[in-house]
Amino acid sequence: MLAAGTLTGGFALGFRAAAGRGTRRLVLACVAGALGSTLPIAWASRRPPIQPRSNGEVGRQVARHQGPGTGSPTFTVVVAGRDEAVVIPRLVRDVAAQDHRTSGGTPRFELVVIDDRSVDGTADAASQAAETAGISGVTRVVRRAGALPDGKGAALTALAPEAYLGDVVVVLDADARIAPDFLSTLAHYVQSGARAITARRRIIDGGASWLAGAQADEQTLDGELQRGRWGLGGLSEFRGNGIVVERRLLIEVGGWRSEALTEDLDLSSRIAAAHGIGVAWALDAEVWEEPVRSWPALWRQRVRWAEGAVRRLLEHGAPVLASRRLGIRAKLEFLAYAGQLAAPPLIAGSVAGAFRRGRAASAVLLVAAYAGVAGGLAWDALRWEAGADGHPLHPGERLGRAARAAVFGSLWLAAVPAALWRLAVRRGPVVYDKMAHHGGPEASPRPGPAAHHARGEP
Repeated sequence: MLAAGTLTGGFALGFRAAAGRGTRRLVLACVAGALGSTLPIAWASRRPPIQPRSNGEVGRQVARHQGPGTGSPTFTVVVAGRDEAVVIPRLVRDVAAQDHRTSGGTPRFELVVIDDRSVDGTADAASQAAETAGISGVTRVVRRAGALPDGKGAALTALAPEAYLGDVVVVLDADARIAPDFLSTLAHYVQSGARAITARRRIIDGGASWLAGAQADEQTLDGELQRGRWGLGGLSEFRGNGIVVERRLLIEVGGWRSEALTEDLDLSSRIAAAHGIGVAWALDAEVWEEPVRSWPALWRQRVRWAEGAVRRLLEHGAPVLASRRLGIRAKLEFLAYAGQLAAPPLIAGSVAGAFRRGRAASAVLLVAAYAGVAGGLAWDALRWEAGADGHPLHPGERLGRAARAAVFGSLWLAAVPAALWRLAVRRGPVVYDKMAHHGGPEASPRPGPAAHHARGEP
């Protein structure tokens, strides 16, 4: 009912405003609201509470939150996958290459692979890769079988957090690729006081196609938004590939939830409500992943993400707003960020109303304003990127990529209404649309293309 009300109410409100005399005021209000929220984010993203390790400084402690101790933490790397035999051996080798070890070379990490009812030999492939890489002694393979709930969140429940051995839990997708210093970089953030962290998501071979490149720049833009929210003291969030959370904190909030469609947003909100903690964004801890390779698959993924965002708001919005651990500023920030889910139905209604009144120019202006704000943020975020020569992007290339990110981001104008509609009319269990992985480069990606971001801010 709430999803249906948001969809129809937003559309009706936009249609009425545009069909009357309020089109120009609506456009101006949308632009002013977007600029009023994004400009502080762009500023705050340059001043994160914890500076990257390569700055040569430990960074300021995250306010009011202390890490698990001053010693170097141990990690449990968890990978939950279904039919991932093609890609998982490479991730196992990347984990085995981690330099986060004792002076005697003993790993300060373990690897847990959850085989979610695979039929392609994923468990055997992971075990064999661990044996070959020399980490079989710190690797556990957990098999999940039977008629069980679908999805990554459900798969993660196969092993309770109490059974993890590390101080800190790192969740990776099966197609993830990480550099040898990935865990030691995360250790810096943990030692600096962060209890919940997310890595920067990168796209493997982003130059292979327009679609792959658009996803790569979308991830950079999303990092700008979330890093800015973190810098402002807002409720920044996990992203599914590269969740990093203190094991004790994960246990305190009840572990993973099998019914969560988007386990990253679900966990972010539960941690915020219970402990008042936002997620630290580690730009210099990079997780590379495959792009979605076709438009139909991308559409299914984005509708799932949008539905997960709506479900998170409906399930956890009230506890977050009622939390005594959060100040009014953090709650308002959460409301403002969640409010973007109402923008697509409102814009759709406004466009329909403008065309109904023969005001096509107003409809174009409204969509252009939406895309323009995204493009401006993408331009700012692309300061993290560098060209093949290691230097910052040429202004022309940067402008073209920012425009591409803005056009690509307009997909959410359709994905959010589709998710609201699906929530309103569908019956039965949540359906999880899994993305197929095909394997990427054999060599593990390195952070070279974004080398200048490691200084914290150019």
